Amino acid sequence: MYRVEAIQNEMASSVRFLGGDGSAKEQILAAARATGLSYTTIERLRWKKIKRIPADVADSVREAVARHNEKGLARAKHEAFIARQKAELLAARLMEIDADRYGPEIDRLRNAG
Repeated sequence: MYRVEAIQNEMASSVRFLGGDGSAKEQILAAARATGLSYTTIERLRWKKIKRIPADVADSVREAVARHNEKGLARAKHEAFIARQKAELLAARLMEIDADRYGPEIDRLRNAG
């Protein structure tokens, strides 16, 4: 595979990734919003119509993918934090009810995080 084809494939898959689920039109619109590029440019990237992709366009798409990944990581960390808080709350409630009976469950809840 030539370098030009590799970059075309990278950009096409990035547009699909940034666009999320939905039709091609919805994907292109979402990717255009995420990258700040025009709808037509994103559409041409998605369908590999641009033979030589300018560096600034490729950089915009790559930066948008990096931002998307950072947001996903932050969301995952937040959800893990909430899950740990809920587990700790449940462990405290079980401790109030009957620490002897629910001892193993309390230990599992506290060691899960």
